Amino acid sequence: MNPADLVRLFARHPNAANLLMAVLVVLGVIGLLRLNTQFFPDFGIDVITVSVEWPGASAQDMDANIVEAIEPEVRYLDSVDRVVSFATEGLATVVIEYEQGSDMQAALSDVDSAVAQITTLPEDSERQLVKRVVRYDSIARISLSGPYSEYSLKSFAKEMREELLRRGIDRVTFFGVRDEEIWVEVPSEALRRLDLTLADVAERIRGSSLDLPSGTGEGAIEKQVRSLGLRKTADGIGGIETRALDNGQKIYLRDFAAVSESFDKDAPVGRHGGQPAVELFVQRSVSADALKVAEILQNYLDEAMPTLPRDLDVRVYDEQSELISDRINVLLKNGLGGLVLVLGVLFVFLNLRIAFWVAIGIPVALLATFAVMLMSGQSINMVSLFALIMTLGIIVDDAIVVAEHAQTRRQSGDDPQTAAQTGALRMLAPVTAASLTTIAAFLPLFAIGDIIGTIIGAIPFVAVSVLLASLIECFLILPGHLRASFQS
Repeated sequence: MNPADLVRLFARHPNAANLLMAVLVVLGVIGLLRLNTQFFPDFGIDVITVSVEWPGASAQDMDANIVEAIEPEVRYLDSVDRVVSFATEGLATVVIEYEQGSDMQAALSDVDSAVAQITTLPEDSERQLVKRVVRYDSIARISLSGPYSEYSLKSFAKEMREELLRRGIDRVTFFGVRDEEIWVEVPSEALRRLDLTLADVAERIRGSSLDLPSGTGEGAIEKQVRSLGLRKTADGIGGIETRALDNGQKIYLRDFAAVSESFDKDAPVGRHGGQPAVELFVQRSVSADALKVAEILQNYLDEAMPTLPRDLDVRVYDEQSELISDRINVLLKNGLGGLVLVLGVLFVFLNLRIAFWVAIGIPVALLATFAVMLMSGQSINMVSLFALIMTLGIIVDDAIVVAEHAQTRRQSGDDPQTAAQTGALRMLAPVTAASLTTIAAFLPLFAIGDIIGTIIGAIPFVAVSVLLASLIECFLILPGHLRASFQS
C-alpha cells in the first residue's frame, strides 16, 4: 500500500483517525510519566581504575615494576578506548577508559581477572584495588553555618545525610568537614626517661586498639567471637598501658603524653559569613529522576527546618532542578501560546472546528515524540527540551497547509470527504518534501561522536521524531477530523 492509499483509507474510515490519535496520546502519556528527568543527557567517560600501593618505593620503581606490568594486560581488553597511568611515591594508578555504551559490569570482571593473573608484581606490594568510577549528577548544595563548633556542625550534617539517604537520595557528600584525628604528643624527655621510642608508643596504641573477629564458639548455639578494643576517643587512647614498672606500677599513655581530639590540619575548612560552615552536596545516580530527587530534598527540608535551632543558617543553592523546571515551563508556555495563536488566526480565516483540530496536532505530535523517546532510551533534559521548543512551529505549519487547502476545496463545491481527502493528497508531496529537507539538515548531527555527540545527540533525534510524528498527524489523523468538521 502506497502512502496515497493509506491517506485515503484514514480519510474515509469513520473511526481510524480517532483510534490512531487515541493510541498516540496513550503511548505519549505513558512515555511522559516514565521518562527520566535530568539536567543533561547521560554522558561521561566510563572508567575503571587499578591502584597498587608499594610502601617506600620511588615513583620510578612504581612505574617500572607495577605500571609496566599492568598496562599490557588491560590495554587490549574488549571496548577499551584509552589507558592512562601515573605513578607517585608508593602508589601507582592505571586508569582504563571505555567506549560509550560498554557493558561496564563485564568490563570490571575482565579487568579484575586480567590483573589477578599478573605474577610479576613485587612481593611486598599491597593487594591491587580494582574499582569502577560511578558517575553522579548534581541536584543541589546545602550550606550549614552558625555559631557552632566544627563538631556540632558535623553532627547536624551527619543527621541530615543519614535521613536524606534513608529517603532515597543516592549520594550525599560533605565539603568543609575535616577528618577527626586523635593527636598524641610525647615529650622527648619522657621517652628518654621511660626508655621508649615513638615507634614503641605507636605499636602499643596499634596493639591495644583493635576490633577483630576471633572465630566462633561451638556448642548448642554457634556464636561469633570478636576482640573488641577499638579506642575512638582521646580518653580511651590515654588509658592505654605503655609500661609496667618492677614494683607493679602501671604507666598509662596519659601519664606522660598529651592526648587530644582534633581535625586534619591539612584539609580544607568551610566558612560562611565569617562563621564555620559545612556543605552537603546532594547528588543522584544517572538512573534517578532529577525532579523526584529534588522533591524528596524539598520535602525533607520542609519537615526538618522547624526542628533545627534558629541560629543555624541553612541555605540551599545551585539547584539544578530549577533550571529543568524553567525549561519545561518555557515549553508549556510556547505550546499554549501556539495553541491560542493557531486558534485565533485560523478562526479568522477558516472556522472554529478546523482551527481546533489543527491546534490539537501540537500536543498529539509532542506526545507521540515522548513515546518514541521512551522506547529509544532518551530522557527529558535541557537538550531534548530545547529541541522540542525549536520544533513547535514546524508542527503547526504542516497542519495549517493541509487544513487550508481542504477548506478551499470544500468552498469550491467538493463534498466533505472529497475535500478532506483531496486536500491531504494534494499537499502530501510538498509537505513531505519540506519535512524530509529539514530532517536531512539534522542528520549530520548523528555523525558527531565522543562526549559532544552524546550531549547534542538528543537534538537531531527529537527533531526528527517530531517531524515524523507531525507527518503522521497531518495526513492520517487530520483528514478524518476535517471530513467530520465539514459535515457539521
